[in-house]
Amino acid sequence: MLSFGGNSVIKHVTRGILYAVIISLILVLVFALALMTMPISDSIAKPIVQTIKVISIFFGVMIAIRHIEQRGWLFGGLVGLLYTVLAFFIFSIIYTDFTITNGLLTDMVFAAIIGVLSALFLKTMRTPVA
Repeated sequence: MLSFGGNSVIKHVTRGILYAVIISLILVLVFALALMTMPISDSIAKPIVQTIKVISIFFGVMIAIRHIEQRGWLFGGLVGLLYTVLAFFIFSIIYTDFTITNGLLTDMVFAAIIGVLSALFLKTMRTPVA
C-alpha cells in the first residue's frame, strides 16, 4: 500500500513515529524512577538510553510498515529520523534546553540506520521462505 493521494503512507509513518515517542517517554520515565532508587553511573546510563531509542524505533517501525508493501526500508529510516527530531523537541521542552549539537546529527543518522535495519528485519521475518 503506497498511496500519497490518500495519505495512507503518511498516516502509517506518523502513527509509527508517535508510538515510538510514547514508548520512549514511558521507558525514560521508568529509567528515571530506577535512577531515583539506585545509583547508576554515566557509563551504564548512556547505553541504556541508546537501548531505549533502539527499542522505541523498532516498535515505531513495526507499527509504521505493517501495512506498507513497498519501500519499507525507506519508511523505516524516515520513522527513525523523524522520531529523533520529534523526541529532541519534546525533551528540549521538558529540559528547557534547545541546544543543537553534533550529537543530534549523530543521533539522527543512528536512528535512521536503526529504522532501516528494523524495517529490513521485520520485512524479512514476514516473508515466507521457499
